[in-house]
Formats: sequence, C-alpha cells, structure tokens
Amino acid sequence: MHLQIKDGVTLDLLPSKQFKTIGIKVDFVTPLKATAITARALLAQVLETSTADYPTQTALARQLSLMYGASFGITVLKVGTQHILRLTCSVVDEQYLTAYQDDQPLFERGMALLRSVLFAPLLPQGSFDPTTFTQQRQNLLTAIKSLDDDKQYLANRRLQELLFAGQPTQAMSALGDVTTLGALTATDVLGTYHEMLAHDAVHVAVIGDVTAERVQAALAQWPLTPRTVADQSPYYRWTPKSQVQVGDDLAPVVQAKLNLGYSLPIYRDDPDFMAAVVFNAVFGGTPLSLLFTNVREKASLAYYASSSYNPFTGTLSVQTGIQAQNQQRVETIVQEQLAALQAGQLEAQLLAEVKASLLNARLSALDSPQRLLNERLSAQLTHAGLSVAQWQTALAAVSVADVQRVAQRVHLQATYCLHGGVADAD
Repeated sequence: MHLQIKDGVTLDLLPSKQFKTIGIKVDFVTPLKATAITARALLAQVLETSTADYPTQTALARQLSLMYGASFGITVLKVGTQHILRLTCSVVDEQYLTAYQDDQPLFERGMALLRSVLFAPLLPQGSFDPTTFTQQRQNLLTAIKSLDDDKQYLANRRLQELLFAGQPTQAMSALGDVTTLGALTATDVLGTYHEMLAHDAVHVAVIGDVTAERVQAALAQWPLTPRTVADQSPYYRWTPKSQVQVGDDLAPVVQAKLNLGYSLPIYRDDPDFMAAVVFNAVFGGTPLSLLFTNVREKASLAYYASSSYNPFTGTLSVQTGIQAQNQQRVETIVQEQLAALQAGQLEAQLLAEVKASLLNARLSALDSPQRLLNERLSAQLTHAGLSVAQWQTALAAVSVADVQRVAQRVHLQATYCLHGGVADAD
C-alpha cells in the first residue's frame, strides 16, 4: 500500500503476519551535494546519540531496553544521484509478549521514539550539545579513517576516483571526507538539520501486522511540513572516457588488490536491466561465475575474483585479490571471459544454474523485513517496482542472446592496483 501523506512525504505499508516484529524505516532523500555529504553524515551521528528526552547514549539505550529490546539506528548512504539519511527502528509485536502490560503498544512507542529523535534533538541553548558534537565529530573522523584499513574498500574507492574524476559527489564516500569534517561547526550541522527537515523528500516504510490507520495516526503526531520535491532522476548518466585510466599505489599488503572499472550504461529503467543482472551474475557476481571458475579455481591466479553491477551509476566493477606479479595475466583472463560473453559463448546449463541462484536469492529476501523495506526506496526513487511474479517472469525470459547484447555494451574505463610493501595482517 502506497500513500501520499503530504506533499513530498510518502508512506509504504507492507502488511504482514509473517514476522514477530514491526519494522519502521524513514528515509530523508536529497540530491547529492559534495559540500553537504559530510555534514549529513555527522548529523546522523549526533541525532543517533541523544535527544532532549534521552540526553545520553545510556538513557537512549535504557529506553530501548524498556521497549523489550527494540533496535534503533541511523545511517547514511548514496544511491545514484541521491544522498539518504536513514532511520530504522524494529520493535516486537506485543501480541507475542504474554506479559506485556504497557497501555501504549510497542509500534506507537517506536514511532514516538523516532519523533523524539527527529523533532526534539538535544539542543541546549538552541545548539547541539558541545560535548556530544565534539565526540561524534571525532567518532566520524575515526570511522572515515578506518575505512582505509579495509584494503579492498580502499582499492574500490580509488577505482571510483579514477572512474569519476572531476565528479566528487560520485567519488566520495557516503560518510564524506576528513578535510570537510575538520571545518564543520555545530552551527553548520544545525543548519543542515533544519534544511533536511524542511526540504528533503521523506519516504516512510512500515512492515508488520499493523493497519494503515495506526500508522497514519502515529505519523500525524510528527510535525512534518509539506515540501516541494523536484522529481530528479536517481540515475547518474556519464560519458565514458576515450582512454582507460590507470592507477596504482604501494601499501603494506600481503595480496595485491586489482580492481577494474567498466561502463555499463544500462540503468534500472532500461529494458535490458534484468539481462544486465543476469550478465553480472554469469560474469562474476556468483560462485558459479566465469571469473570465479576461470580466474580463481582453474588458473589459481586470484584469492578471490568477483564483479558487481550498479544500475544507478551504469557501472560494472571487478574485484580481485592477487599476487602483484600476476596482474597482467589476471587482466588478460578477465578480458577473455568478457570477450567470450560478447561472442555469445555461454552454455545453456550455466545460464540456467545462474538464473536459479538469482531466483533463490530473491525468494530468500522475502524472509528479511529489512530487505523488503529497503526495496521500497528503490521503487520510490525509480517509480518502478516488480512483484515477485513479475521479477520471476522477467528473469526466466533472459536468453543467451540477451546476455551477449549486454556484454557488448561493457567497456573498460579504469584499472587500479594496490600492491607491494611489507606484509601485515591484511
């Protein structure tokens, strides 16, 4: 059930008796701006820590405990051209609690908690608490720096910087950057907070055994104002470069990280979207894939080899862990697998097995309330969504020729290798 609550505010209700919990997700969505990414990430940290009603992390944790172990969190993420600040809360459905005594049901208590977080933050003297702000800025700084400790993440980020040179919103982490963070003040972040509340598109999604009337009644307690939201495409469309960009760095790693970036200009609204999903699964997206079989298993040239497809940026990336001296051989074998698919060399049995694995993964998602809630954002951003039956039909229809057609649209754009140095605990 999809409802327009106010201008720029929507509600998706997924009624279900399958789960013993009720899940709530609130997405604040705005177009990516390089100057705002870091401030929104810091805002998420500050809001998650305390409210006027629960001024410390201990007080907030105690309240969650009193709500029979409810979970709560705030995170930030990037989807194509959009930046999302996401609040989540999950509460037990009290009909499964034989000793529940409180007059107010747990769903309404969860919605009240989110209302407190969003609309009544800890603002002594009209500004964020200095101690809380300083601590959370330091925590975010530590989090951003620690990302580079994950060498595969670091290699992938450097690859994105090569792919999207001159486009900082696409190259930057959803957490922002340390330079901007160091200059942010509490006043800056307070301005970001008011901007978000007033202007972001708001997508609320609820899953569980609740009625639309209950959800709407709880939402009516939130002082959300109507907002004008431009219907901006979430797809980042870009022009491929004429030359392959090459980068490499030295780092104290045992195994080199070789990442390859390709343009694959097929987005979620493209008729070939499902064929692109299948292509990625055949190429490197599953343990059945050509990369896993031929680079890792047969040639024994990689500790891991996989691919991932982003239908919001029109990109395909390959990730491998290798011995640095094997870089050229690995690049050659990866190219051979792509060339084979471009030539239509795909066994019907492998295609059938990959499609079966994709279907199993899709069906397993039906058992995850969080994944079902997350799917609603993609549907909202793209104005499109397939039922399980429609998805299954589209998957079944993908042929070898479809995969070949997609493969022929894949073009190498960047290579990046992180290698060398003294061995550490990588």
